[in-house]
Amino acid sequence: MWSDTLRKTINEALAFKRYAGAPDEFVFGNLAGQRYTKGGWKKTLSYLMSACADAAESEGRPFERFNLRDCRPAGVTEKLNNKDSDVMEATMHTSEVTMRRNYDRRRTRVAKPTK
Repeated sequence: MWSDTLRKTINEALAFKRYAGAPDEFVFGNLAGQRYTKGGWKKTLSYLMSACADAAESEGRPFERFNLRDCRPAGVTEKLNNKDSDVMEATMHTSEVTMRRNYDRRRTRVAKPTK
């Protein structure tokens, strides 16, 4: 089941105008209807982050740049903090140990001194 926010985001992405005759097999494809290359996506994300930082500064609001690879762990950590019951389903992991090891950012590692 999709959240209202996810459904709205997907519908907005599908409604975005692309070049005439461009295939539409990728929801978040480029204007030519193709998937983003790694370099193309990184550059696009960089432009987006800069625009967000400028907008936040002009509005006097805080903004902290982030990496997409941080979003999943942040989401899992938030769900664990909220004691949500669907964390395993959200990550699509079958092992809670793996999910916690890879995505739970609440735990801290402490080095133990040798004797």
